[in-house]
Amino acid sequence: MGYLTAKQFSKIWGISERRIIKLCSDNRIDGAEKNGMVWLIPENTNKPADKRNKISKYINTQKKVMIINIDNEVGYNLIPILKKEGYIVEGTRNKEKNIEIKKLDSIKIWQTNFEKEPEKFIEQTDKYYDGLVIIDIENSIKNKENLIRKFSEKMNYESSIVIVNGLEKSKEKLEKKLANELNENIGIRINTINIDAPLNENIIINYNEIAEDINELLTKFKNTTGMQITTNGGYIKFGEDGRTEGLETGKFYKTINHYFKSLDKRAYLWCASMMMEDEWTEEPLEMKFRVTNLETANRGVKFDRIFIFSKSKIKEFKNNKTLKIYMQSNINTMFVDYDEILEKEPNLLKIVNNGWDGISKHTLIVDLPAGNTLRGYVSTNEKEVKEAYNCFQKLKTYAKNLKDVLK
Repeated sequence: MGYLTAKQFSKIWGISERRIIKLCSDNRIDGAEKNGMVWLIPENTNKPADKRNKISKYINTQKKVMIINIDNEVGYNLIPILKKEGYIVEGTRNKEKNIEIKKLDSIKIWQTNFEKEPEKFIEQTDKYYDGLVIIDIENSIKNKENLIRKFSEKMNYESSIVIVNGLEKSKEKLEKKLANELNENIGIRINTINIDAPLNENIIINYNEIAEDINELLTKFKNTTGMQITTNGGYIKFGEDGRTEGLETGKFYKTINHYFKSLDKRAYLWCASMMMEDEWTEEPLEMKFRVTNLETANRGVKFDRIFIFSKSKIKEFKNNKTLKIYMQSNINTMFVDYDEILEKEPNLLKIVNNGWDGISKHTLIVDLPAGNTLRGYVSTNEKEVKEAYNCFQKLKTYAKNLKDVLK
């Protein structure tokens, strides 16, 4: 009987030499003997079965994913997306944070200190995870490479790892090296998302978009490893005056839909709409925004919307599709006569201008005039928001139920 080296068997079995040496050290290869620094293996030895192969799917039919450092906006947005995919979601959060986060009540949470003991929780977790997500926006998790190596031992064959903001300073070379090694040795894929946005500044950023990208990397890219994606989350920066710059149509609708979808029952929406001839069209962006309005109201958000137009146009608007949709929803729809306000308090029309959507008492999403290359802007300017809010409350004193007006 002859013997072959680990290097020779790596070509025969199609796995790395390093993996074969590990199997020899773990007494997983029958007849293997160590001669000095070299392992010698009987030439007729069969390839040992991988403990992480697909049989684990029969051992544990429920898909599980671990999210390291889940206590942030990326993690909060990722939980419902992964649950919809059928995953059991677990997460770790920094035990130094003593605040209670209701958004994490529905999942199993492991407490750890990311600066002192990032791997300690691994000893306590179960086996057979199908995914691992490491969210390190603030680069506070030390030695992520070692953390990945340790946790990968608990992962199923053909699982996926996603790192948000990559590995340390030399991350490009390190990530490619680690991706190749994990893929060759145990069939695990690893891909990276880097957030290129000034997160320490006053910005709007769509964390749900980032969460959706993470989900895509976990579930869709079955044959891709070592891929790096850079995203800015569509961020928009506020100026010193608390306003964004004017937003083009696509970005404006994306922003306003993002705001509306993030609201819960504690929020209050107060919106003033000018029924101009070129508004409330059947364009896809407008239609999608209307659907978002209805979904927001259906979630229990208190929602008042005032439509401002002249009494002379009541007959014209009786069959308006948009008004009919809103009147049949959970939105409190009201009518204010443009001509009456023009006569009694014209300054209110100046404040409304082309219309706006107010969120509680902190944000105003403002429409710009039709025909402008820009669609609108967002303001958190305290004076501007307060002026619009007081204007809305004043308009309500003139308002009538829209259903009664258009019946």
